[in-house]
Amino acid sequence: MKKIDIITYGCKLNQSESAFIGEKLEQLNFEVSFDKKDESSDFILINSCTVTSEAERKIRQYIRSVKRKNKNKKIIVVGCTSHTNIEGLKDAGADLILGNFEKKYIEEYIDKNGIFVDKDYWNNEKDRVFIPNKPYNSYSRFFLPIEEGCLEFCSYCRIIFARGNKIRSISKKEIFDAVDNIIKSNIKEIVLTGINLTYFGHGTDYNLKKLIFDLNDKYENNDIRFRISSLYPDFIDEEIIRLINSSKIFEKHIHLSLQHVSDNILFNMGRKYDEKYLYNLFNMIFSINPIFSISADIIVGFPGETDQDFQKLIDFVNTYPFSRIHAFRYSNRPNTKASRLNNQVPGNIKKERMSEFQIHIQKSMNNYLNSLLNKKSRVLIEKNEKNKSYGYDEFYVYHEIPQKLEKDNFYDVIINNINKDGVMSNVL
Repeated sequence: MKKIDIITYGCKLNQSESAFIGEKLEQLNFEVSFDKKDESSDFILINSCTVTSEAERKIRQYIRSVKRKNKNKKIIVVGCTSHTNIEGLKDAGADLILGNFEKKYIEEYIDKNGIFVDKDYWNNEKDRVFIPNKPYNSYSRFFLPIEEGCLEFCSYCRIIFARGNKIRSISKKEIFDAVDNIIKSNIKEIVLTGINLTYFGHGTDYNLKKLIFDLNDKYENNDIRFRISSLYPDFIDEEIIRLINSSKIFEKHIHLSLQHVSDNILFNMGRKYDEKYLYNLFNMIFSINPIFSISADIIVGFPGETDQDFQKLIDFVNTYPFSRIHAFRYSNRPNTKASRLNNQVPGNIKKERMSEFQIHIQKSMNNYLNSLLNKKSRVLIEKNEKNKSYGYDEFYVYHEIPQKLEKDNFYDVIINNINKDGVMSNVL
């Protein structure tokens, strides 16, 4: 039996697709592992990401390091970087390069070498969103893909070149059938994922808001938890927040593709909201629940970002308690509008701003975690280690519990301290 290690970079949709690829390879009698970087494997399959130059650099670096140790080991690179930097992957030593369409049909290519990338695969009638049967890498949560594609054309992003400007959504029936099967498998958390979830159902009479309400109605009495992976701020309204805040099965948490708060930067990014909208949105959310959990992606050092623009970011995260912030230094991506903008921020300034911003991020996160002290929450146990248990609660906060508990089960706890990863709690 041949061994293949699947290594996944990037988003949750990639992880879902890696799980699907792994299942196909198991049917071909491969022994499949995930993210182990096992030197004894016969094949390495890298499901790639093109969001940042750093992600691409790490992929090329890893390919070279594998080839230095064993030049005969077959390396397969699939996914987004295959659409944006074929030559870089080829020069690094990749033997087989597949696009986002071809990777879904891995059984047709696994024995080949070369480059097979349909540059506009989203117009291929055979392209569709596939749902795996099992969670990625035996995780306690299931990444459920419901959408692919984006219509935003943000000036800094080239995902649209790799995933397309045509929205492909799975049907309501497919989603509910998948959820039913996941529940039967005794998996307790489902994460709805896609390239841009706010476009789910685009072109039909169904949409993400209707789906959220329908899922809540059907499964509210099940021992299950739903999380929504990432949303644009202008999708959120009071109805949605009130529903997920009062729901028994949806996390009291949203992750926002925020990116910035300054009107000047948001306009040049091509975002459709402004600073006033964001303050009103956050005020509305925290008026409903002062400990509602908000995490966000934020870019520091976008072209034209002045000291005043950067200060607006700092002021915002000092105003509101975030449960988590993923901050990135702006990465100049080829062929994007942002790469051609004037006033590119020098690398040393971006680095200095990021260092300063991290201090304010930590303060905002600590403020949020401190607001949870002595509060009750419900933790889904994901792992046990040295007589301790670990897992996330309904606020998407990570818990350390000083006793060994049953994995993949919910426990009511009380939060009594914070640590570097989240909080510490005791079972009630």
